[in-house]
Amino acid sequence: MIVSTPCSLNSLLVGLFLLSGLGQAAINLPSSTGPCSVTLHASELVDKSRTDPYDPTGGKRSIMVTSFTPVNCGSISSASYIPNATAKYEDAFVQPFGILPGTFESLRIQTQTQPQHSSVYRDYPVVLFSPALGTSRLIYTLLLQEIASHGFAVVSVDHPYDAGIVEFPDGRTVVGLLGNITDAEWLPALDVRVKDVIFLLDQIHDKSVVRDIFPLSRGASHTLSLDLDHVPIFGHSLGGATAAQAMLLDSRFVGGINLDGELWGSVVDKGLSKPFLIFGHTGHNQTNEASWASFWSHQRGWKLELSLAQSLHYTFSDFPVLVDGISLSDEARQLIQATYAGTIGALRGKQVVTSYITAALQYFVSNHTSELLSGPSTSYPEVTFVTNQLHDI
Repeated sequence: MIVSTPCSLNSLLVGLFLLSGLGQAAINLPSSTGPCSVTLHASELVDKSRTDPYDPTGGKRSIMVTSFTPVNCGSISSASYIPNATAKYEDAFVQPFGILPGTFESLRIQTQTQPQHSSVYRDYPVVLFSPALGTSRLIYTLLLQEIASHGFAVVSVDHPYDAGIVEFPDGRTVVGLLGNITDAEWLPALDVRVKDVIFLLDQIHDKSVVRDIFPLSRGASHTLSLDLDHVPIFGHSLGGATAAQAMLLDSRFVGGINLDGELWGSVVDKGLSKPFLIFGHTGHNQTNEASWASFWSHQRGWKLELSLAQSLHYTFSDFPVLVDGISLSDEARQLIQATYAGTIGALRGKQVVTSYITAALQYFVSNHTSELLSGPSTSYPEVTFVTNQLHDI
């Protein structure tokens, strides 16, 4: 049976069909709010030990990653939200619905440039992120930049032939094959993803590769120090399932977060001995998600399940903020909110989601328990503690 999944990038882009009136002038997207500024850098990594099961030419598995490095010096500049080929691909998809050419090329973000003077950075915990099925890692740029601005060195990964499109440094692109996925394809797709993130974890322990992923580690005038002994992993939708299964198979991961994703793989019936957070959209919980209920009953480590009011599946991405920055009719905005973005409000949703992610990551890497993880907060009434087991790791 063919299943049309809510985590498909194509499904997300269909929600853009009512967008109108967007010209080609630059649109400055919201900056991060944490105490650190953030640099972004994209890299290609090739797993020479693995043949890509989706590559028709039988080539080696190659992934794209983006690093988000916190820094406290330098100047702010404007950069493209996504690179040219990816932007043109997204434009071509939505133009039949009346979107003007150049829409995605016009989106801009604020990013930190190279430091202007000698600096020594503290040990930044490294965090890995995996996106939803069919969705580019780049559609989480603002969310991950926000998390990095609170002192985490985040690395996001694209899974080629899974993501809607992956653009490589030499200009070649790989278009996704898994937009509509059959029941038999879920576990093989998960297996490829898990191998991707474990390969990435191996790579960040290789000093020569780290110099490519984190360019700030190259300079003689400053030192970038990374904490590679406490690496958490999190993801959205199938990315959340990827995080859980990867933790089961590789003990180096110290904690994980699932943002609104059905869980797959052997972890569902085995659970984990490490801490894990499940953060669901409104109405998505153990009562109607069998994989969560099974995982929860087998989970041996710290566990917490949260629910976000007035949210939908893509509240856990940049999509609401992107839509919020565009001029829309009231009818169009209401339709998109009802089907994709939720009514919590784009910036408020981003603030709430990143606040709880950051608190959980701090707990995973340093055992620091934030009040946000201890019980309901008056500052965040939109978050409900569905079920929890709060104890020491």
